[in-house]
Amino acid sequence: MSNIYDTAYELEKNLREASVFTELSSAYAAMREDKVAFDLFEEFRNVQIGLQQKQMTGAAITDDDVASAQAIAERASGNEVIQSLMAKEQQLSQLMEEVNAIITKPLQELYAPTQD
Repeated sequence: MSNIYDTAYELEKNLREASVFTELSSAYAAMREDKVAFDLFEEFRNVQIGLQQKQMTGAAITDDDVASAQAIAERASGNEVIQSLMAKEQQLSQLMEEVNAIITKPLQELYAPTQD
């Protein structure tokens, strides 16, 4: 029987070689080369992180926080370079969800209601 950690490392290697990951990597590199897009992306990411931190600590998220996040998200989604990156991220996310469904199948089957 194979070692589950060896299998996990093989999965990591396969993910790095998957076209969806290499395309995301290329889109990220292109975004980093575009100063306007990269600065906007960093601003967007910082707002997201700030909101997540507030959420995790139980701090109130104000209407101004929400408005600010919506404004930066709108600006980011209007940038073609960032749009391309986000599309590639979505494709990778879909792949990860599918892989996760496969990996967690034994647990789902274990806890599935029995038909007695």
